[in-house]
Amino acid sequence: TKTTLEVSLLEKHPCSKFIIAVGNNAVAFLSSFVMNSGAWEEVGCAKLWNEWCRTTDTAHLSPAEAFCVFYHLKSNPSVMLCQCSCYVAEDQQYQWLEKVFGSCPRKNMQVTVLTCRHVTDYKTSESTSSLHTPFLKALKTQNFKEPPSCSLLEQPNIVHDLPAAVLSYCQVWRIPAVLYLCYTDVMKLDLITVEAFKPVLSSRSLKCLVKCCYCSDVPSSIAGVFSLECEAVMSSKEPHCCAEPLVKLAIGNAFTPLSPEFHPKKKLL
Repeated sequence: TKTTLEVSLLEKHPCSKFIIAVGNNAVAFLSSFVMNSGAWEEVGCAKLWNEWCRTTDTAHLSPAEAFCVFYHLKSNPSVMLCQCSCYVAEDQQYQWLEKVFGSCPRKNMQVTVLTCRHVTDYKTSESTSSLHTPFLKALKTQNFKEPPSCSLLEQPNIVHDLPAAVLSYCQVWRIPAVLYLCYTDVMKLDLITVEAFKPVLSSRSLKCLVKCCYCSDVPSSIAGVFSLECEAVMSSKEPHCCAEPLVKLAIGNAFTPLSPEFHPKKKLL
């Protein structure tokens, strides 16, 4: 795609619902159950490069490696969706938030984030071998008043990376937001992990977007397509540490999740 985020996405396209999928299993879930239920139109993308990309050629990055793509629903443009298969580095997260949400985000929208972590990251007194994976946990901001579609994430568990940055940003700006975190023992594209997100379909944000016919198993044709698209993304190779992280939107400093001193306009040093 040649579309890029030259201005803040949500300032140009005000929305009431914003759904973000981070990681190939969450992206596959949205594609299988939500995007197949309506007509979606691409409205922008964030093109990134960092040490986790498997190439030093920043001019010819593949969409799976370097793109976060944004869509809106044609029948209701206030419903926005983001598919992010690539890794957003810590020092790119602030610019991602600024270019997507803007300097003064709307508070009358609701944000839903979907992502996965390996089950070994789950803190519990039980043995991880006794856990029935995959399973879903939720973490919400103070202004999110709806009951989540699964049990809440227990202390002392934490969330990481871009989902943590989005949830922290929403907490600071008092935007209703919920994160659905799927713990799994398979981090590559996996249909069982994809289906673990199905309880989210009953949430207010998603249930009006999903046709009843898609509340069963993941369509095999969609699964086949995502097997091809995501195979390269999750290839277990070491990162290249040969250049500074680059983001087409901007370059800046790290975003610290849930820091009490954080201000959305402040770049941390």
